[in-house]
Amino acid sequence: MCAGLSDYRSELSVVILSPLSCSPCHALEALHYVEIGKASRDDGTPLTDHAQLALMEREARFRTLAESSPTGVFLANVHGTPTYANQRLLDWFAMRVDDFAVGAWLDRVHPADLAHVRASMERSVGTLHSFDQEYRIVANGQTRWIRVRTQPVTGPEGTTVLGHVGSVLDTTAERVAADERARLQSQLQEARRLESLALLAGGVAHDFNNLLVGILGNASLARAVIPLDARGQEVLADIEHAAQRASELTQHLLAYAGRARLDRREVVINDLVADLPQLLGAHVPSSVALSIELSPSSPIVDGDEAQLRQVLVSLITNAVESIGHGRGRVDVTVSRDQLGTAMLSTCRLGTSREPGPYVVICVRDSGRGMSTDVQSKMFDPFFSTKSPGRGLGLAATLGILNAHDGAIDVSSHDGQGTTVRVLLPVVRGLTPYHGIPAVDAFAREESGVMLLVDDDIGARTAARRILTRVGYTVVEAENGRAALDLYDSMIEPPRGVVLDLAMPVMGGAECLRQLRARGSAVAVLLVSGYDAEDEAQAFVRRGEARFLQKPYNARDLLDALSEALAAR
Repeated sequence: MCAGLSDYRSELSVVILSPLSCSPCHALEALHYVEIGKASRDDGTPLTDHAQLALMEREARFRTLAESSPTGVFLANVHGTPTYANQRLLDWFAMRVDDFAVGAWLDRVHPADLAHVRASMERSVGTLHSFDQEYRIVANGQTRWIRVRTQPVTGPEGTTVLGHVGSVLDTTAERVAADERARLQSQLQEARRLESLALLAGGVAHDFNNLLVGILGNASLARAVIPLDARGQEVLADIEHAAQRASELTQHLLAYAGRARLDRREVVINDLVADLPQLLGAHVPSSVALSIELSPSSPIVDGDEAQLRQVLVSLITNAVESIGHGRGRVDVTVSRDQLGTAMLSTCRLGTSREPGPYVVICVRDSGRGMSTDVQSKMFDPFFSTKSPGRGLGLAATLGILNAHDGAIDVSSHDGQGTTVRVLLPVVRGLTPYHGIPAVDAFAREESGVMLLVDDDIGARTAARRILTRVGYTVVEAENGRAALDLYDSMIEPPRGVVLDLAMPVMGGAECLRQLRARGSAVAVLLVSGYDAEDEAQAFVRRGEARFLQKPYNARDLLDALSEALAAR
């Protein structure tokens, strides 16, 4: 119990609970005489009837206070042997007083805390040192946190230790509340960290996409308009290919930032998961058994099929790599479950999601597992237990699931494998606009005025060259405010507007709103280094604009602009 979890019918309560109670010395003295039935003091002096009666009254008062106390109360002798424990304390330990008195209470101490409790007792038993310690006990299958405090009881001269008196508080509720606060604080810190990283990733992707517009746009234009030998065409093709690969990296960055455009439709999760073994192919070696178990209910979610496939491929690839060169297995199961707040609150992502029906995709491997430190970093960009880092696959997972209002839960221990559960809300989605068939980039002749609005001069220059190549007359503006001024000064409205979303002074969304407020029905193509934001998607759903993701090449821009013009 503590330095002196004694079995005296303690009086710690007496001191704490009632100003009317006797002193610790009197309580010990009273119990001493009552227990052994003495009718005289140690020095042989007989007790008078009045003294005996007073002693009995003190003892009765102490027992009443101790047994009615909401805390545990105990007494111990000078050797630390329990001489009394009130019923509340005995109930917590699920023990009879006789067993408690012979030290069986130590059997209830949590194994992880026992050595520390014993060491603390040795330092305080029979000494003037007090004992104050919090530890766990396990009784009837229940773990309880208790805080034990004792004080030495001394003789009249204050130097001779007669025993120990103590109180015990049940601190389980406070511990649980503290753990919950710590968990919420950790989640808040993690959310802020991810938000900061996502902001950085999104900004880098946006600026990088603007640069890639200049590379892709000019390279594709050069291949079409500049006479080059085969070697020159090959060089330009390599430039385009490298730029396309770079654009894939920015897509991962945007997905991590939660700003990836969702091509929403109804996704049958069973079908998506059933195709994974064929899709992964050689990425799963023969030494690893990949098992797929589908849900009998064949649940459907509202989401982007390509992005959800990317999430599962990343998780399975990571699971296979964790097995290494030995034999192992990866099990993928699909189920549908009604999840409540308690279950969602334990997730790595999605702790505040609404309870309800969810598709649960579980990826379980028999690999080497992960430490707590590795788990805290597994979704960081470019983090890997292998050197160097592998990329943005798992990092993008968080952004994609966040955009789908999903959640993810990870359970892993060193040497015991890893289980990752992806949770997606069961809802019905939208069928996206599929566009019109594309034509060859420059096999067209166009006319009319195009208002080109972009704050990035490199991207604007590349777009202007592409548009003028097919016959458009291009008027340029560097932000939405300048574009509105140009629009108002035109005798005839332009045939169309190519409008960047993220710009200083006035962004593309506000510019488009003001154009529509003026009664303009001009065709608008929204472009952005970010994927379409909710605001832009709203314009697209209402048929007020089309959207094109940067970076784009000549064909992408001209095809998207043709769609926008055809829609008006």
